[in-house]
Amino acid sequence: MRLERLDLTWVKLLFLVALTVAVLVFVYKRVMALLPPDAVVIAAGSQGSAYYGFADRYRQILARDGIKVTILETAGSVENAARVAGPDADADVAFLQGGVPVPADRPVSALAATFLEPLWIMHRGALETPADPAHWRNLRIAGGAEGSGTRFVIDALAGVAGQGLESNTFLPLGGDQAGAALLSGEADASVFVAPVTAPYLQPLFQDTTVTTASIRDGTALTRQLPFVRQATIPRAGFDYAAEHPPADIDLIAMVGRLVARDNLHPALVDRLIAAARKVHSSRDLITNEDEFPSEMNVAMPMNPQAADLLKKPPSPLYRFLPYWIVAQVNSFALLLVPLLVVVVPLMRVLPGLYEWQMRSRVYRRYPELRDIERAAGNASDAAELEDLESRLGDVEREVSKLSLPMRYREYAYTMRVHINLVRQQLERKRRQLFGDEDAPPEPTS
Repeated sequence: MRLERLDLTWVKLLFLVALTVAVLVFVYKRVMALLPPDAVVIAAGSQGSAYYGFADRYRQILARDGIKVTILETAGSVENAARVAGPDADADVAFLQGGVPVPADRPVSALAATFLEPLWIMHRGALETPADPAHWRNLRIAGGAEGSGTRFVIDALAGVAGQGLESNTFLPLGGDQAGAALLSGEADASVFVAPVTAPYLQPLFQDTTVTTASIRDGTALTRQLPFVRQATIPRAGFDYAAEHPPADIDLIAMVGRLVARDNLHPALVDRLIAAARKVHSSRDLITNEDEFPSEMNVAMPMNPQAADLLKKPPSPLYRFLPYWIVAQVNSFALLLVPLLVVVVPLMRVLPGLYEWQMRSRVYRRYPELRDIERAAGNASDAAELEDLESRLGDVEREVSKLSLPMRYREYAYTMRVHINLVRQQLERKRRQLFGDEDAPPEPTS
């Protein structure tokens, strides 16, 4: 006996140790899940490009929170899409030009629309129909490298025109190289897709020998290409004193997006949105202050946490708590509303369901009691009465054995009252059939 007790004690002790280890492992994993990675990879563009400049500003901002940003140099948006959403994806985050597709089945979503990127068509001297790509012939065009967003838009315009641009020579130059080619005469025209603030555009804006062409029939293009919208550089927008440009310039523009893989840690999403507010919220010639970052016009699924962060100002909790804790609070808040929608009605229904369950434990005996009552009225001999009395006793014993909370015991007491009423009916039936003296003795239950 002592050996059995000793074995049982050891079993309990081993079980307690195993349970404690399991709980500690669970808590450790949950705590570690709260801690964000200390590094993130952003697919940007080539050095000197607007995308690379944005990524570098993100790097400086995120470094304040101890997050290391690695910038991948790429040819542009098309390559960026492959680096973040392709089968061999090696980026967590990427800048994508509006219209550059991301397969719907890939685990990638938008964090924010971040800036407008107009299509700039620039040339020097006389050039026939510079703003009408449908009529470009025998031109040397610096139109970005393969894999760039600029080449993507040029190809899209050629598709709208219904003809190719094979008669032209495309120089795989973008950014400052395309600008230099235009100024040196190496290119007849240079095409850019870039925000107004792109550093390599500023010398071209100020050079009065460079003409920025208005795109032909921009409204028609917005109908043909759903990812573009119209934008206008106002007269004297580049240089008010020199009245440069001398007239409004009509452009089409794409909405740049910051996209990320769906498994990006919530704390990193939080910090990226905070950085986007600092980098992209200022005004320029075609953008109003605080127009970006935004959840509008991303043309792809939004990251739910990012969408929620964009709708409200930064949390005051940042003053007191580490950012990664606040990010988890914000992430939980996304679940709170749908949780309340389910839980509040459920909390109102559950007490009723519980009460119904307690009552049903008693009430399911009533059909038997009703059958006994009906049979008592039709009984014609002592054997029937004895059988009914036995059945009634069984019902009473079942009810007495029910384990009910105190507040629901009244249902059992009420049924026992009803059982006694049926028993009295059996007694009356016995007296009716046999009289007081001839009635057989009442069986005990």
